Amino acid sequence: MLAPELRNKVVSTALESVCNGGHPMSELKIREMEQGEEFAAWFSDLLDDQDETNGTTAHVEERYLVLTSDIGDWIGGLRYTLRGGVAHLLELAVTPTERHQGYGHRLLHAFEEHATAGGAHLAEFWTEDRKSEALLAALGWSRTLVRDNYIGSRTWYLLEKPLDGG
Repeated sequence: MLAPELRNKVVSTALESVCNGGHPMSELKIREMEQGEEFAAWFSDLLDDQDETNGTTAHVEERYLVLTSDIGDWIGGLRYTLRGGVAHLLELAVTPTERHQGYGHRLLHAFEEHATAGGAHLAEFWTEDRKSEALLAALGWSRTLVRDNYIGSRTWYLLEKPLDGG
């Protein structure tokens, strides 16, 4: 969600061309986008085309895994990205009433399977939560980096796990 002072704020920029003697070519507008706008799909296609043309893997695919009950109620979920053979776990959550039943473990296992199937050879996760680090270490993850004064001026830990078959 955009901050109120930035919502729908349009920044105008005059684009000047060296080829055109420095005269403004056109008036351009730059603004932040809300989720759900069509730009995301257009930009994703543009990046896919660029990767195909350049033979690169710059485009990040954002994916979700969801855990539901037998009647379709959401119990928890996981969000991750896949880029160039690396699966980056972004967020994992289970509803408070369903915690401590192994659902987080199931989501992590599914993440590793989906990431491997998507071509990933490595999974990674940044966390500031030492309990998360201990849980992931028990599941084969290891700390590879400590970054002091990072997000929120706190210490964050990069955890990684090699994946089979990536």
